Amino acid sequence: MNKKEFINELAKKLNLKEESANIINDIFEDNFLIGRKNKEKIISSLKEKLNIDNTRAGEIYNSAMEIITRELKKQIIHPFKDQDPKENGK
Repeated sequence: MNKKEFINELAKKLNLKEESANIINDIFEDNFLIGRKNKEKIISSLKEKLNIDNTRAGEIYNSAMEIITRELKKQIIHPFKDQDPKENGK
């Protein structure tokens, strides 16, 4: 999944405008994803930059992590799927 696909899926899943999804993507790109302190930092950044409450920031964080985790699992299970000529229509 590339950046644009992530932004589009996030916007669709959370019913957001594309500009808000871009801000969320930037926050996730600027922070390391693993660790309790990093989760708190990401949620804090979401609250500040999107002017939302803690509950909504948690929902956004969980949804984004769900998308990221799903894509990582796909890459681990099928590491060369993007290079498969059958999948790319070649």
